[in-house]
Amino acid sequence: MELSVIILNYNLHHFLYLCIDSVTQATSNIEAEIIVIDNASSDGSREGILTAFPEVIWLQNEQNLGFAKAYNKAIDNARGEFVCILNPDTVIAEDTFYKLLNFAKKRADLGAIGCKLIDGKGVFLPESKRNQLSFNTALMKVFGIDYNYYNNDLTQDEVGKTSVLVGAFMLLRTDIYKSLKGFDESFFMYGEDIDFSLRLIEAGLSNYYFGSATAIHFKGESALKQGAYRKNFYRAMKIFYVKHFRRNWFRNAVVFIGEFLVHLIPRQKVKTPNTTYPIILVSKDSAAQFDLLTIVKRQESLDFSEDRKTYLVDMSQYSYADVISALCSKSRLKNNQVKFIPNRARFAVGSDNSSSLGSAIYF
Repeated sequence: MELSVIILNYNLHHFLYLCIDSVTQATSNIEAEIIVIDNASSDGSREGILTAFPEVIWLQNEQNLGFAKAYNKAIDNARGEFVCILNPDTVIAEDTFYKLLNFAKKRADLGAIGCKLIDGKGVFLPESKRNQLSFNTALMKVFGIDYNYYNNDLTQDEVGKTSVLVGAFMLLRTDIYKSLKGFDESFFMYGEDIDFSLRLIEAGLSNYYFGSATAIHFKGESALKQGAYRKNFYRAMKIFYVKHFRRNWFRNAVVFIGEFLVHLIPRQKVKTPNTTYPIILVSKDSAAQFDLLTIVKRQESLDFSEDRKTYLVDMSQYSYADVISALCSKSRLKNNQVKFIPNRARFAVGSDNSSSLGSAIYF
């Protein structure tokens, strides 16, 4: 088998459905398997997904094991020569895996490879390619100064080496993953992708950013704006410091004081998605299943330019690659939003931007 796509789920049923629908299209001409490992979700994810996608291999955890432990457990069951670590709040273009696998097979030094990630409005996510962390860079990042944190030597559309990839999308050889014993399980959530990227480099391998392939990462679904996520983020930074940086009394004091000061910073508000915009249905078919939607009009073109509208895109009529391309063609979708209607689904789902929780519209 060529590829195992591993998706970690925790109470993201609608986004998981959309993700699997896109992955199914992207693996249609590849010998592949889709494995979902679920961290004790309570939203009915398992029943809904296995009904719609019976070919999916579902691994169920009885408790939330976090990111590293769950992925390590899933990859123990993977049969593919390559494995793709994937967040459930992602959307993959039909040619993404094909492009990356072709590139990966030609690189004897390959550690891992990532692609260009955008948010739900088509805005590039700079964490797609990051620099190797120094103590000063990490400390500045914690306080929101992040220019040196990202790899600005590569443009977002280029292909080249980068030190650190993001765990939302990471493809590599399964035997390489296992030879490094996978993610470090002392990380519960956050930091394990940085740690793993650096361990690949320490093993004499190279990580690559492939800007010629694009995927959506809604991101707001797993953002650290919520209390539990914030706590895990700063715990991960402390683990990373102890593991990778040379310690002394001054640095220890900086980390201690920094952690104290960071917890005094007010939490960012998670933006509430706007559900009041008039709906435009993007579909080539005016089929009866959309009759329950109150729409202002139907259009066939992937044009999302009208202000303060919600665009629902019927994915039985368009390719994911075309929709992603349409999003990228605009620098920013200002006061409107795009949601996807996955194949065979009775809902549309999406997220306004990387700081917003997503929402679903049923019909």
